[in-house]
Amino acid sequence: MFLILTKSFLKKELKPLKKYYTVEDIKKTTKKISSSSIRLPRLGYKDGELMKLRLVSKIAGRIIIYVYKQKELIIPIVLRLKKDKTIGENLSLNNTKAKSLILDMLDKTMNDVENGDYKKEFFDS
Repeated sequence: MFLILTKSFLKKELKPLKKYYTVEDIKKTTKKISSSSIRLPRLGYKDGELMKLRLVSKIAGRIIIYVYKQKELIIPIVLRLKKDKTIGENLSLNNTKAKSLILDMLDKTMNDVENGDYKKEFFDS
């Protein structure tokens, strides 16, 4: 599998939380996709699936990833602390703030992929 770290994700999601989470934490978490993820609606993107995972490191968090199944690519979209003060504890599409954030970051992330603004890292799944 490959982890695709887009410019938008690194700048807007990971950088503000770098004291809590690392790329290695994300890799470790995404290895649990098959056993502990929650599938979210596709929101218009047909080549993969949105998944929500619990992220545990120094502090509990949540991560939304986009998985391109056929290409074996995992693209982080949103990373938040479990008790995020901006969107609240519910990082789901039922939360209007969270849904807006997910849609915005999904579009930015996909634009980064199309423009080649990303790092690609291999990891064992």
